[in-house]
Amino acid sequence: MYPEKLLIPLYRNLLRLSSGRGAHMLAKVDASLLNFQREISINSDGSVSILLPPNPHFLGYLLKVHEPHVSQAITRLLNNGDVVVDVGANIGYFSAWAVAAVGKQGQVFCLEPEIQNFKNLKTNCDWLKNRGFNCFAYQLGASSNNGKAELRIHRHSTYHSIEDEYHNLDKVERMETINLVRLDEWAKSQEIHKISLLKIDTEGHEPKVLEGASRLYESRAVNYTLLECRSEYISSYVDNFCKEFNLYQLVWDGYQWHDSTQQSLNSKAECLLSVQPVSPGSLC
Repeated sequence: MYPEKLLIPLYRNLLRLSSGRGAHMLAKVDASLLNFQREISINSDGSVSILLPPNPHFLGYLLKVHEPHVSQAITRLLNNGDVVVDVGANIGYFSAWAVAAVGKQGQVFCLEPEIQNFKNLKTNCDWLKNRGFNCFAYQLGASSNNGKAELRIHRHSTYHSIEDEYHNLDKVERMETINLVRLDEWAKSQEIHKISLLKIDTEGHEPKVLEGASRLYESRAVNYTLLECRSEYISSYVDNFCKEFNLYQLVWDGYQWHDSTQQSLNSKAECLLSVQPVSPGSLC
């Protein structure tokens, strides 16, 4: 059994004292010496947890410091009984935060196309189901059309991408053929009529995912959309998408949430789209 209560506070203190230096070495040592699956609690009472493989790349998940503004937004935006769709769910880290927020009356649908990530995601969804939560895993990607695509398998499992310009090609190790769906058609097939939160993390493919969900936005079926928008092209696309579907937008600039403005275009990291306006302070 992984000694979470002993090691996690120790690791956090070590990294705090070193201002984060040595994180990679710490991750490698932890994965090497404790080379087995570890259970990590998501919420304070431990009712929601996930299983992490001993991979140094998952140190942020292990310490629960990976993009904390995203997990905090998920917690603040969702209520018991809500429905979440997580596109590009990886192994289910943020999906588990969503499960904790929506409770046993809610539903979390997770899409992940890559084989190994999906195996870990399925393990985590089954783990949560055994505790009475509704977490469902699908080995699918999302795009503007149904079909297949070649996924570039990156050295690090959170960087797999359809888009060839999004990450360093010298770290792409192989290609994998994946299945793609239009989200609006897939949601209809699953009898999902209302989505409280649609989270999209597809390493540059976000515009195509939005395009494939257009009918959901036309019918105002998505309350909140949380997605990466870390390029000028994606930022511009999201701005136009908001205008087309009459959506409000908040932007995470790396430090805080604020109302979207043209001046913030080059500093966007994440975007939050919503049917109704959201106060930036409500996400902190």
